[in-house]
Amino acid sequence: MKVVVKMRGTCGELAQGFFRGEPLLITCPIEKFSTAIVSDEFSGVEGLGSKSLAMLQKVLRRFNVKKFSFGVRLISELERGKGMASSSADLAAIAQAVALSLGKKFSPAELGQFCAEIEPTDGIFYDGIVAMNPLTGQLVKKIRAQEKFLIAVFDYGGEVDTVNFNRRSDFDFQILPDTIDFVLMKNSALANQKILPKRGLIELMNFSQEIGAVGVNIAHSGTVAGIFFHADDKFVAEKISSVKKRFDFLHFMTLTRLVDD
Repeated sequence: MKVVVKMRGTCGELAQGFFRGEPLLITCPIEKFSTAIVSDEFSGVEGLGSKSLAMLQKVLRRFNVKKFSFGVRLISELERGKGMASSSADLAAIAQAVALSLGKKFSPAELGQFCAEIEPTDGIFYDGIVAMNPLTGQLVKKIRAQEKFLIAVFDYGGEVDTVNFNRRSDFDFQILPDTIDFVLMKNSALANQKILPKRGLIELMNFSQEIGAVGVNIAHSGTVAGIFFHADDKFVAEKISSVKKRFDFLHFMTLTRLVDD
């Protein structure tokens, strides 16, 4: 028996703040993953941190399992403390893989609730881009991308403890868009400067516009920023090089795509 579950990470959030008095974030899913493997081909646990171990025990209690005889392994492409939803992806992948090994399956809403009971969560267990409540895991609205986008992910360095960090933004959503709103992204990112400032963010936004990028987003409780390009932009590599040269304090991590499916 072998069960493999992959959960996407993120490049921060498209926006984060409050909507009608409730905390809300809009996800920014990318093609980087945490992968959980449950199998009888090995024993013990590998790669699980304290939160993932807590999720493992939580799922076993949920299904009243006294003895779990399978091995559990967690592998992640997501760096920790950067705002890439590494913990959320780990927790959701472990929960679903263990459930499937027991002949069960969690819905995205159930995964959201389970993850949020351990820590504030990103909505990576829902398909595509969504607006959701990070404190409950509840889906608020699905959001579409009108076209395909590439994201150049840059890192400001360091780490943020997302458990101790108050995941909020002094930004109120007046309305929730049906499609990606880059003005909303910009406003949310700038509002978050009061909470977790990022060096040269306005200059980065202006420079990105000058080189033909679509917009910039950030991790509201992390250290990454994403520069959005049209998927058919043939000069992305050159533009990334110009950003690296102009903002030498940023570390280029990867070029990926915004996942809208």
